[in-house]
Amino acid sequence: MLRLFTRVAIACDRTMLKEAHALRGMLEAFRLQVDFYYFVQKRQILDFFAQPRNYTYTIIFCHGSGETAEDMHLRLEVVDQEDGDYDTPGDEGWDHIVVELTPAKIAKYVQNREGTLLSTACGSGREPLAEAFLKSGYQSYIAPVHPDDPKEIYVDLDSSLVFFTSFFYYLMDGVDRDYSTTSYSEQEAAEKAVQLDPHFRYGTKTFQRYTAVEEKI
Repeated sequence: MLRLFTRVAIACDRTMLKEAHALRGMLEAFRLQVDFYYFVQKRQILDFFAQPRNYTYTIIFCHGSGETAEDMHLRLEVVDQEDGDYDTPGDEGWDHIVVELTPAKIAKYVQNREGTLLSTACGSGREPLAEAFLKSGYQSYIAPVHPDDPKEIYVDLDSSLVFFTSFFYYLMDGVDRDYSTTSYSEQEAAEKAVQLDPHFRYGTKTFQRYTAVEEKI
């Protein structure tokens, strides 16, 4: 169960800006305090994951790919300076790049975390990625992976939005909702959200919850 005005972070790149804003509006309607991070430059990603962030929940909107335990990753599209000189005036020297957060790069760049991380990225619920994020300090991690075939990584984006909205809806139950007498733990809220469309192969049922104590629940 959450409290009113609990701080939540939403982070995204340019490919997921619309969807991230949609969830932001919903969570603010639930009376949560949302800090929004729009990654434009590579250094913003590095700063976000390297500096301590006091958030109960962090949601990252991005794509994902990769097949093996070494190359599976969360994919963020940003820009960076070719020569590393960020004081260069104007747009000279900037180039579009892709930052791939593989398990090895998560171990290197993601530090001093806390709370729960949620991801929309396809295949980001696979165990090597989950383990890397949990080792960085997150107490739990929620992300999509096909329950019957880990090699099938696709998840429907609309279903991700439905899952996140429902997950926070159940977490907020019993906080400030008229006539509600029920409250849900994080695990219970995730289970309720997963069950919303059990028949859709790429829907909410793809989301898995991992914790730092147990490998997978």
